[in-house]
Amino acid sequence: MKHRIVILLITALFMACGTSKPVANDLAVNNPIASSLNLSEVVNDKVPVSIDPGRFTQETVTYRLPRVVQGTYSVSDFGKYIEEFKALDYNGNELPVNKVDTNTWTISSAENLDKLTYYVNDTYDIEVTGGIGGDVPFSPAGTNIEPDNYVLNLHGFIGYFDSLKNNQYTLDVTAPA
Repeated sequence: MKHRIVILLITALFMACGTSKPVANDLAVNNPIASSLNLSEVVNDKVPVSIDPGRFTQETVTYRLPRVVQGTYSVSDFGKYIEEFKALDYNGNELPVNKVDTNTWTISSAENLDKLTYYVNDTYDIEVTGGIGGDVPFSPAGTNIEPDNYVLNLHGFIGYFDSLKNNQYTLDVTAPA
C-alpha cells in the first residue's frame, strides 16, 4: 500500500511540473517591433532593413511607409525607394505579398509572418533640384547612403503596421568598423 501511495505522489509531482510550463508572450500587440539597419551590408547605395513585429493572430496585415512627413509640406512617397520587399515565415519561406500602392503592402498568412526584409535606396542621389513640392523628398527629410556618410531619417527606412500604430520600436544599427 505504501508503495502505491509513493508512486501516486511521484506521478502527481511530475504532472504538476509538466503543467506549469510558461507560455511565451510573443504577440505583436504586446511587444516592441524589432527593427534593424545593417550599414555593413550596403549594396549599390541600398541598406538592408529587417522588421520583426512579433506574432500576429490575424490572416492579413498591412505595412506602410510614410507618404508625407510633417514639416515638409509635400508628398515624399518613401515607399518608392523600397526594393526586394519580402515577408518571411518562421522557416525562411516567402509569404504572399501584394503591393497595394507606392507605400503600402499587404501580407497574407500573417499568422505565419516572422519578419519583413527589404532594401532602401537613398534619396540624395536622385535629388536634382532641392526644394519643396518636387517628386523627390526635400533633402533635410531625405536619406543618404555613402561609404563615409549616412543620413538616417528613419521615416525613410522603417514603416508601420496598420494594426500596430501605437507600438514601440527597438532599433539596431550595425555600422562598419
